[in-house]
Amino acid sequence: MLALVAVALANADGRTGSFLSHLLSVRPDRRTVTVIAFGAFIANALVAAVAGSIANRMIGQGVAALFVAFAMASAVVALLWRDRAAPGESIEHAPPAILAGRMLAAQFGDRSHFLIGALAATSGAGLWAAAGGLIGWTIAMLPFLAFGPALRKRRAARIICWVSAAILAFWGLRTAMGAFGLIGGAA
Repeated sequence: MLALVAVALANADGRTGSFLSHLLSVRPDRRTVTVIAFGAFIANALVAAVAGSIANRMIGQGVAALFVAFAMASAVVALLWRDRAAPGESIEHAPPAILAGRMLAAQFGDRSHFLIGALAATSGAGLWAAAGGLIGWTIAMLPFLAFGPALRKRRAARIICWVSAAILAFWGLRTAMGAFGLIGGAA
């Protein structure tokens, strides 16, 4: 459940949702693009979950909590960071194999997967963290897939992004303080 909430909040800026919405609007192979996008996310989420589960057996809970706090802080920075350049013509007309490779590489080390790995490190339940992250990522994308990429430019979307960043910052700060024993509970 924590991964679901964390990943949904971390993707509240709609970058991935608007990117996928735009890609689906310009490509004729919508089903293939959707399968590729979800497949790339799942593959990276499983790698992060396994790495987090392995880390759970190797590091203490205090260090794992600091890892979560760092993942939350990096998600806040990613939420508030200016947009990257638009995807270009090359990805819009790329064959499915090239598109799959680029999506897989682009999502490697993404804020969502960093959070999944960190949360798996605290509990050791990597597959549950990956499943929660997938659901949170999907929930965050749904408005942009339903209403299009222009939704990101709306004032309400920017407010949701800032509120999500504030919640993640508070959550990360509280987790870090718990890791140092300054307050009760680490995650």
